[in-house]
Amino acid sequence: MREDPPALFDLSGSRSRGRFEPARLTQARVRQGLSKAELAAAVDVSAAAIGQYEADVNSPRPEVIERLARVLKVQPDFFNVGRPMARIDTLNAHFRSLRSTRVSDRQRALAITTLVWELTFALERYIKLPDADLPRIAPGTTPADAALALRRHWSLPEGPVKHLVATAESHGIVVVVRPLSEVKAVDAFSAVIVERPIIITTPRRTANVFTHRFSIAHEIGHLLLHADSGEQSAAVEREADEFAAAFLTPAAAMDATLPQRMDLAVLDRIGRTWGVSPHSLVRRMVERGRVTESSARRAYQRLAMDYDPDADPTSAYPGEVPTLLQKAAALAGDHGTSTPAIAELLRLPPVEVRDLLGEPDQRPVLRLLDGGLSQSA
Repeated sequence: MREDPPALFDLSGSRSRGRFEPARLTQARVRQGLSKAELAAAVDVSAAAIGQYEADVNSPRPEVIERLARVLKVQPDFFNVGRPMARIDTLNAHFRSLRSTRVSDRQRALAITTLVWELTFALERYIKLPDADLPRIAPGTTPADAALALRRHWSLPEGPVKHLVATAESHGIVVVVRPLSEVKAVDAFSAVIVERPIIITTPRRTANVFTHRFSIAHEIGHLLLHADSGEQSAAVEREADEFAAAFLTPAAAMDATLPQRMDLAVLDRIGRTWGVSPHSLVRRMVERGRVTESSARRAYQRLAMDYDPDADPTSAYPGEVPTLLQKAAALAGDHGTSTPAIAELLRLPPVEVRDLLGEPDQRPVLRLLDGGLSQSA
């Protein structure tokens, strides 16, 4: 069993169990994407009252807590102190989208990440997950050198990185895909909570396996190069892109593999071997001095007309689907700890835990048709 996390987290040993925890209300509200006014209207209190609850000025009455729990899809004692919790306002994260990401979207993404960490922490009471295994990178290390250091640290062969997500998970990185309805403007982002690296991505990225792999490598770059920095800038994003390119397509290998002149058919074949898009290889052609920027622009124009992003060989990359948490939950179940038991630890309904695990809701759907009832499997 893991030790309790450090002081960054609210264990509240000096407060009586059962007392209302204001940060839990903020976490649950932000996760559902509700403003204070919207939540207030849903539970029939004033917006000022919600603000007072979250500021720890007043605590809600028991009947209000019941309504809060129902609206926010948690158990009533979710709001109690006494369980490890990552506070949203303490986390540093790097977001794939900078300009289009609103503060509210980032806050919601972070609230989801804290629950993913709590699920991971709960599972580790019963299942030993892989330890986080990232090398320590000295400040000032170039993205290319960091990529080489990670390949060596993970003992990866010189060729393509097969099944990047499975490789990352085997080294203790939790990867989760969340629906766009939760994180509308966030393509992918990463954070470290109690030494556990977490990467969240969305179907916008996973729809194309090449984009998905590059995004995961980009976030690993942030975890290595920027874990202790909260800086959000175009320069930081470029460094993560440079890391991803160097990690997936190392310079030495590309120098021996790339054609001497622009040939998109050849780049397409190389890309399918290395698991990267032809767009990425066009950029590598420029970086390795094979073609000029003007030649690259013409190649991008041709790709815009001819390249079908839906034609990538996704089925050839089964290792790009996250499975770590699902497998941990299944193993816990095999040893007597069911998903409802994990849900009880988290003070969440079991359906919410299954959702965090990425498991589809298997319950039959009841529909109303012309005044009658219809059941669909």
